[in-house]
Amino acid sequence: YPGVFFLSFLGSVAMVLPVPGLLAVCGAGGLELNLVLVGLLSGAGETLGEISGYSIGYGGRSMVEGRDSYERVRKWMERRGTLVIFLVSLVPNPLFDLVGIAAGGLRFPLARFLAIVLVGKTMKALIVGYTCFWVGQNLPWVQ
Repeated sequence: YPGVFFLSFLGSVAMVLPVPGLLAVCGAGGLELNLVLVGLLSGAGETLGEISGYSIGYGGRSMVEGRDSYERVRKWMERRGTLVIFLVSLVPNPLFDLVGIAAGGLRFPLARFLAIVLVGKTMKALIVGYTCFWVGQNLPWVQ
């Protein structure tokens, strides 16, 4: 359980260094651990790690302003911030770092940001964990 939390946190805080947080969640499904607890720990670890991107946007948005990808995400955030944060946190993708930076740059309330990210990241981990568990149970040739 600590490994799932730690790898999820590391994968989220290390923006350019991919750490296999979701692989740890998938492996936990194969180990038949409590997948609800695994999902909560992974979601909490990733959420805490996303504070780094939010902080970059909050304190240094001048570093990213003017870049096309950031400007596009910022416009999405201005129109539908809550929905964008939730949807992007629900799907494994590298775009979330830009969303976190944009949220910080737009001064999106931190508590609200963290709550939305926690729900999305936890749901993502639950989906991955249960999918890996199902594959291990129903497709024995995959093991």
